[in-house]
Amino acid sequence: MTVTGFLRTSGEASSVARPSLDTDQLAVLALPDDASAAVIGAPGTGKTRTLVELVADRVERAGFLPEQVLALTASRTTATRLRDILALRLGVPTNGPLARTVNSLAFDIVGHAARVAGTEPPRLVTGGEQDSDLSQLLDGQLLDGQLLDGQLGDGTAPAWPEHLGPQVRRLRGFRSELRELMARATEYGVSPEQLRQLGLRNDRPEWVAASEFISEYLGVISSSRPHQLDSAELVQFAVAALAGDDPGLTVSRLRLVVVDDLQEATASTLSLLRALAARGIAVVAFGNPDVAANAFRGGEPDALGRLATVLNVPGLATIALRTNHRSGHALTALTSRVTERIGT
Repeated sequence: MTVTGFLRTSGEASSVARPSLDTDQLAVLALPDDASAAVIGAPGTGKTRTLVELVADRVERAGFLPEQVLALTASRTTATRLRDILALRLGVPTNGPLARTVNSLAFDIVGHAARVAGTEPPRLVTGGEQDSDLSQLLDGQLLDGQLLDGQLGDGTAPAWPEHLGPQVRRLRGFRSELRELMARATEYGVSPEQLRQLGLRNDRPEWVAASEFISEYLGVISSSRPHQLDSAELVQFAVAALAGDDPGLTVSRLRLVVVDDLQEATASTLSLLRALAARGIAVVAFGNPDVAANAFRGGEPDALGRLATVLNVPGLATIALRTNHRSGHALTALTSRVTERIGT
């Protein structure tokens, strides 16, 4: 939805009365100011509107300062869109963006921790840069064991299975899958040696080869660019920093974090939210497991249903938005019948 389209239904600015909300949406706003919750709704049930109005309610009714509330999203595009919507809805000056990506918040936290420790701040590697690093290392390993100017390589290249031969390993798609494996291993704390053991135990020679590749990659990067972090590593460092006494100004003044599209969140995002909740920050997450599209990249669409466990907040409320404001009854019923037959 565009900013203009949202304002046409939500009011032209903060001076206009709050748009009419249904009973379920009002139940979200009626949550205690310090309560965490999961809000589940199908497309068209007003999740984004409810999220925006929850932020507005806490600022306008409860007296929260804008910097005490933050919306988190998975991508820059959605963060920019939501930031604009929130800014127009509140219509008050802010000290920073009201919506950010998870990586943006993590970078802020880790950067502050580095400054406190007097060390060089981290640098977040881009996807393109990491792809280039992987390409160069894979190309170098392809030379090992091959005749080069009459000399054999040192034979240390990983023993990739036959179906992942040289032609496959030169493909961008292969490097993308390798990046995803590396990210998931980092998120779940699986070391290269543990990955190797898993590969041997489960007869997965590609895992064994990948573990050897990852070991070499980490060695090369740590020596050439010691302060470079990928997104999964960045969030890990941020979670560790949040356990300390000084998480930085951004986090120390937060009272509420709202999360858009939690069904796309990976283990890294969930660990960061758990660390925020452990500091007494309320977390209200919105989403719809039926439309999850990020599971192949480590997304955990069931996180909404087990948010109490994820955040370690017993008795966490779950609110379902049941009224579809965009579709008629017939289309809603058809969609429900389709999703019920998809399965888990």
